[in-house]
Amino acid sequence: MAGISVHNSQKELIVTPETIDSLGAQALVFTGSDNKTIPYRQFVCGEKLPGKYSMLIFLHGVGSVGEDNFLQMRIPGPPIIRYCLAKKMKAVILFPQCRVNCKWVDVPWDSLNHEIPAAPSVHMKLAMELLKSKIAEFKPDEKRIYAGGISMGGYGAWDIVSRMPETFAAVLPICGGADVRQAPKLKNLSVYTLHGDQDTAVPVFRSRDMVRALQACGNTRVIYRELPGVGHNAWDAAFADDQAVEWLFAQTK
Repeated sequence: MAGISVHNSQKELIVTPETIDSLGAQALVFTGSDNKTIPYRQFVCGEKLPGKYSMLIFLHGVGSVGEDNFLQMRIPGPPIIRYCLAKKMKAVILFPQCRVNCKWVDVPWDSLNHEIPAAPSVHMKLAMELLKSKIAEFKPDEKRIYAGGISMGGYGAWDIVSRMPETFAAVLPICGGADVRQAPKLKNLSVYTLHGDQDTAVPVFRSRDMVRALQACGNTRVIYRELPGVGHNAWDAAFADDQAVEWLFAQTK
């Protein structure tokens, strides 16, 4: 695809703003109830198809913070959008962008564990309000609403499903961390999570611990891929093929 090249030893995809625009992801800004704003991209697929939309909110990692309304799309945007187009899906995909020096979840990424903050972070609150507004606007299938995220966004994906457990059918957290105390809320949630076993940014046991907690609560819908010899970049493996994205959009409550 034009606009995509490969660099560095981890083969991270570099995607230009023109590439994202060509995929049809609209650049928008959402204003929350407190008049704070958050940039986001919105991709609507299959508008003329019959039936209800599925809906996905995907949260980026720390390397994509800013206000350009582009960086958050670099890694997950092309593979997710290409998949939806190829499968002729009826779907709404939301890619909000967290600003510099802010987090989806206000906890240290290298912590051994964390307890979910009583109140969501500024940008998590905005992301939650954005999602609720889009549910009201598009009226998607309530059994097919999903969350996903990478690294800082992996924390965010766990956080948003923990704060809105009744909303989501499935979650795709990549190299993130969760509050294991939230597992009982999520015992009916479908989960697909990936983590490199050599991750020095977010310890791999953060995913291991949450998987164990979910299984201990009786959740039988957990898929965990631990990647041997892989560091923090678990997203290349997640998007190397359609397996994870296909799984996500196949889930229903």
